[in-house]
Amino acid sequence: MKPTIFCLLSSICLLLNAQNKQDYVWVGGYQINVNGGANGYKLDFNKPFEVLYLNPPLGFLGNNTSICDKNGNLLFYTNGRAIVNSLHQIMPNGDSINAGKWADVFWKNPFDGYPGAQDVMILPDPKDEGGYYLFHKPNIYYPMIDDSIAMMYSKIDLNLESGIGDVITKNEVYYLPQNVLRYYFTAIQHENKKDWWILQPIEKDSIFLTFLLDSNGIKRMQDQNSHVYFTREKSSASGMAKFSPDGTKYALYNEYDKLLVYSFNRLTGSIIYKNKIITHDTSGQAIFCSVEWSPNSRFIYTATETKIHQVDTWASDLQESVIEVATYDGMQDPFSSIFNFMAQGPDCRIYITPKSGSNSLSVINKPNEKGTACNFVQNGIKLPYPNGGSLPNFPRFRVDDVDKCDPKITSVFGNAVYYRRELEVYPNPSNGLFMIKLPEAVSKANLIVTNVNGQIIHQKEIHSSKIEELDISSQPCGRYNIEVYPLDQSERVYFGVQVVKI
Repeated sequence: MKPTIFCLLSSICLLLNAQNKQDYVWVGGYQINVNGGANGYKLDFNKPFEVLYLNPPLGFLGNNTSICDKNGNLLFYTNGRAIVNSLHQIMPNGDSINAGKWADVFWKNPFDGYPGAQDVMILPDPKDEGGYYLFHKPNIYYPMIDDSIAMMYSKIDLNLESGIGDVITKNEVYYLPQNVLRYYFTAIQHENKKDWWILQPIEKDSIFLTFLLDSNGIKRMQDQNSHVYFTREKSSASGMAKFSPDGTKYALYNEYDKLLVYSFNRLTGSIIYKNKIITHDTSGQAIFCSVEWSPNSRFIYTATETKIHQVDTWASDLQESVIEVATYDGMQDPFSSIFNFMAQGPDCRIYITPKSGSNSLSVINKPNEKGTACNFVQNGIKLPYPNGGSLPNFPRFRVDDVDKCDPKITSVFGNAVYYRRELEVYPNPSNGLFMIKLPEAVSKANLIVTNVNGQIIHQKEIHSSKIEELDISSQPCGRYNIEVYPLDQSERVYFGVQVVKI
């Protein structure tokens, strides 16, 4: 074979096998930096996976999404109130997203973003290379009646401003009967690999609004029957919806309506009701729930604040397949670390954040595995600064890729970020005297004890001893974090546990 032909074929193979990396950078954090902007972080899934400090001009306490080019380079992101470019500057005309009377009255500070866990999303423009749609759902202010939700879009052109982007259209309404449910906003690519289907349930009805984004823009298609009557009081802002990674199924979950499973046709955009499954009976409690799929599209995971369950969609009886795979262990970090928003990462893991400002994320390491073999680790990833209770809302970018994720992305994290393993400490609770059983492989390590506010109250270097005694009897009663960081290691793991001093 001639060299030129060989090179051409090799290039074609590389292009065919190249993985779409448009969701490879996640942005978060909300604490104000005294020098300006926020103390935030960036999860970068480009190899090796790193969690890095970031100083964005805004914080994230709700809406959150971002987008990269297909090679994984960050293009822009948003907190629902402003659009920020890759230089971490607000784009020209990128302020005042979701602006209006409701924001003026109830959410005055644009720095904090905009409330909503699944109410914003970025999709590439099928018509224009370098063009993107930001879809967002503002609250509409109706005093003395009922506030409601509209659906809007803004358009970004990355061909402008020397390639870092300009907002050319802002806050354009494309649906305004004002009966949209909060959350449950998601999309999947059309079978033609260019256009996008968008689904959104509405309240006081059994309807999925169906939209198609194509080269002519966004247009409403025929409404579809959800077979479930969604209410504002129970359904709205209480759960989430996700397409399966292979694009053939759709799951919606909240505590009131339970887990609803549908089949989906990417050619026609049609959705067909299949199952209603009870994964966890919360006896009518008003709690937030979330849902996510395993990368192989077999398992559905549901989170109901204190429990995570797995449903096997390959089983003949989906209700009988329900397995509890995790229970909240009471961890305060510094606030309650109950399970909130779940999102599948490009590394084949599922990440989980609590609603409050936690210093860590929980993780399901092997979501393709059945039952507890999925390897859930609570508070498994330590962050450089607290998360504001949000993770980015993405469509499924790799629905037509052979590999829906990349298991070869390593867990070698950036500086000051470690992967958590359980530490055995007894008795717990105690009056302040604790015995720490060190892991077999640890011969030298740093022992750090902090209170729930993150303040270090005790620190020392320990050597070889397999049982270490800790006395914090002089400290006030309450919860404390005991952490052991092995020295001279390359894996960047640490061993941690939360104890109670009585």
